[in-house]
Amino acid sequence: MRGYRFTTDNRLPERDLTELADELAIQLHYALGERVSLLPRSDVAELIWPYIDDLHPDDQNDVVWLVWHLFQEARELSEE
Repeated sequence: MRGYRFTTDNRLPERDLTELADELAIQLHYALGERVSLLPRSDVAELIWPYIDDLHPDDQNDVVWLVWHLFQEARELSEE
């Protein structure tokens, strides 16, 4: 990721975090289908851990929340 060039610490910029979360959410949805919206946050974290284990701990937490939140939004939209 390009993020380290745009920050003064070892955290990713918000834009890079959201792009990463979007990509991971797409990949999980592709692999698991609509079931992803039923996953608890802890399962989402376990599934994406191999892809985020080298990030700053705060960034890891942020990405997990972003991905899980995307799935919750999708579920809410599908229920309308």
